[in-house]
Amino acid sequence: MSEERPPLSIYLIATPAAAALDFYVKGLGAKEVERWIDPENGKVGHAEIRFGDCSLYVADSYAVMEKIGVKSPRALGGTTVNIWLQVGDLDVALKRAVDAGAQITRPVENNPNEGGRRARISDPAGHAWTLSEK
Repeated sequence: MSEERPPLSIYLIATPAAAALDFYVKGLGAKEVERWIDPENGKVGHAEIRFGDCSLYVADSYAVMEKIGVKSPRALGGTTVNIWLQVGDLDVALKRAVDAGAQITRPVENNPNEGGRRARISDPAGHAWTLSEK
């Protein structure tokens, strides 16, 4: 791991995690910090990406995790979390995400009472994101 983890970390389970990581870098502008591939099965056992100074951890689904209820959106048939990402230019960010494989689930809207200009997408792994203009 690159550094000591902060007090709160978010760990996404994605199937397949390698494709999700590629999307986060290409489609959302994340910086990949590290990726560990499990030599026994070729799965992503741990990866870290960063948006600015915020880290997000990503891994493939493992049977041991599924046994305790930690599943990917594909295994759940949905997601239980919405990730909010502030971007400089919503139109540019949305086009970039869609070009990289995201689906728009809620088109651009302007609501100053609830965070301003934003849109919602689903990434190729099934995670929900709100892209919000700064």
